[in-house]
Amino acid sequence: MTTGLDHIQDGQIHESAFNFVSSTLTLGPLTITYTVDLSIPQVTFILTLAGINIGGGTINPQHPCVTVGGGAAGFKAEATLCVVPANKQVTYNIQVCVPFLGCKTYQGVLFSW
Repeated sequence: MTTGLDHIQDGQIHESAFNFVSSTLTLGPLTITYTVDLSIPQVTFILTLAGINIGGGTINPQHPCVTVGGGAAGFKAEATLCVVPANKQVTYNIQVCVPFLGCKTYQGVLFSW
């Protein structure tokens, strides 16, 4: 009987590998690509607007919030990301502006652990 992944030997990876989570959030022309290190906790992120990098940053308990904004291809966006260790959450407040349609604000939880 096979237990699965028999070709991988025990001890080849440290359990801390499970401390990292990566994902993306897309809201119209804005995409946030982020990686979470749960051991700190810390989030490193990059914002792209219409496929163009407009900035990024790192948030952690010492620097809990970062605001990044910019414009590209006629679009504008600003995003504030905050890590809240007591709630085990990363929150976002985002405004995206699209030509001829106006602006929309999004708020919520980007990640919980």
